Amino acid sequence: MSTSSDAQQQMYEAYASSYAIFLKNWQTQRQAALDMLEKHFKSNLSKQTEVSSVLSVGPGPGEFDKQLIHFLQQYIPKGQTLKYVTVEPNHVHRQIFEATMQSAGLGEVDLEMHPVTIEDFHTLEQFDCIHYTHSLYHMPGFERQLILESLNMLKDRGVLVITLDTEEAVIFKLIAQYAEVVGNQEYWQGDSYIEAKKLRKIIDDIGLSYKFESYPEYLDVSACFEQNSSEGRVLMDFLFQANLRNASWELNQRLLSLVDEVAFEQNGRKMLYLPTGTFLIPKQ
Repeated sequence: MSTSSDAQQQMYEAYASSYAIFLKNWQTQRQAALDMLEKHFKSNLSKQTEVSSVLSVGPGPGEFDKQLIHFLQQYIPKGQTLKYVTVEPNHVHRQIFEATMQSAGLGEVDLEMHPVTIEDFHTLEQFDCIHYTHSLYHMPGFERQLILESLNMLKDRGVLVITLDTEEAVIFKLIAQYAEVVGNQEYWQGDSYIEAKKLRKIIDDIGLSYKFESYPEYLDVSACFEQNSSEGRVLMDFLFQANLRNASWELNQRLLSLVDEVAFEQNGRKMLYLPTGTFLIPKQ
């Protein structure tokens, strides 16, 4: 007999599989967030910036975390080990994260993984840096609460970093169009997915000071237009946040035409524009 826990496990496995294909075709600019952190740390050099503990919320496979840990090595106090805490409910992503860390040559890092959602995570520990890197989408309705709780978990000179798509990312348009095509308005509500503009309003309403930078990122969707491409089918599922395996040929063609409308050609490839923004919010 299948249980809700089994269903959730299957959902995590399906998401991890589709995200792996998405990640393979995603042209990211992870360095941009690191550059913002470096500027922040350098502006606080007179205050002896040191980083000994980090909380990563929803790290997924851990590609950004690997870069972040390498970057933070220069700020770890002499004789100390960086404590790196992760909150990741997806069991597949936890396994991949561990493998990523083991193969990254990170040196002495104290990794601590919690198999729970951030809403269920409780600790008395405080951190020098907390980051949500393309993970806040999965916590709808909790954004304000999570920002406030994260700030409370920061040390005096700590910093909260949130990276997510901007409102110009065409994936939001595609999801909204899918809802219209299938006639399921409950599938897509105006506030269903957080993006940079909505998050900025939340941060402004709280009254926080912050820095924000946006930068271009792209997704290669050429596989979607290749006949009988299993990778293309997975990308279509991810783009529309739906399981299209049993969808009719007519529906799939309609959705493919929607992707074609927002795609552009670059070096013979079909690309989507998915600009991203990073908020850097100091403890205040």
